[in-house]
Amino acid sequence: MHLVGLIMLSVVALFWGAGFVLNAQLLGSFGNTPSLLNALRFGISALCLLAVFNRRIRFTKATLLYGSVGGALLFVGFLCQLVGMKYTSPSHSGFFTAFYIVLVPFIAWAVYRRRPHWSVFVGAAMAIGGLLLLNTTGSNKGASWKGDLITLASALTFALQIVWADFALKRNKTDFVQLTFWQVAWAAVFFVAYTLIFESKHYASLHIDAGYDIWRLAIVVLGGTAFAYYAQTFAQVHLSPSETSLIMSCESPVGAVLSMLVGMEPFLWQTAVGGVLVVGAVVLVELVPHLVEKHRNKRQ
Repeated sequence: MHLVGLIMLSVVALFWGAGFVLNAQLLGSFGNTPSLLNALRFGISALCLLAVFNRRIRFTKATLLYGSVGGALLFVGFLCQLVGMKYTSPSHSGFFTAFYIVLVPFIAWAVYRRRPHWSVFVGAAMAIGGLLLLNTTGSNKGASWKGDLITLASALTFALQIVWADFALKRNKTDFVQLTFWQVAWAAVFFVAYTLIFESKHYASLHIDAGYDIWRLAIVVLGGTAFAYYAQTFAQVHLSPSETSLIMSCESPVGAVLSMLVGMEPFLWQTAVGGVLVVGAVVLVELVPHLVEKHRNKRQ
């Protein structure tokens, strides 16, 4: 199951990498109502998960607690990311959002009182160096400390969500299917409430092109949300929070490659080196602890 979790998270990285391109294109239609896009994203995903797993979903105090907290963290994370993008450059936004890779091991260390393997620290440093290269290839015009700090708050929230999901699953109060559904469902509720309160006055200005937007929204909903959070919670049953965050960080090089392929970004040496560093970090974190454990078992 460990290998299955790795494969599923790798697929998530592909979907989220594609999401950089697809969400940028979709925001052209949802420009004044970005939270409406997230309300649709999480709302439709919750309905899809309910249709597939309706017999396994229960409404209990545990699912209400863990799901609502996880959903609130997703809502705050995505909302801070949207607000931060108004005050900072795309490159700064990408870098500071991905900073959750560094935060997760330390938050998990504080929660579980278990020091991560040294390879996690080295891998996190490599990954953040790679992400810095990947996300400083464009223009930083319009960046500000205000936007950077808001986006950093988004990264902290995403890191807390990863550790919270791991904590919920390890307490055996809920399973990964129920946790997935209730996190996505609560995030949808929060985004629906937010967009109705703050964005409804802009609904009349929406110009959605069915031929252009629907299939992009379908990929973001089905692959980048419903499957992605199902895969994340499934993988966290078998992987550590640090492993989970580092593998998902591959979304950044995937997004960079896809951006180049569709002509949104030029090919630069920073892209190649940054991608190699991120992938190398994942290999380091996954390979070194297993080799050390295997060597220790042979000696014993």
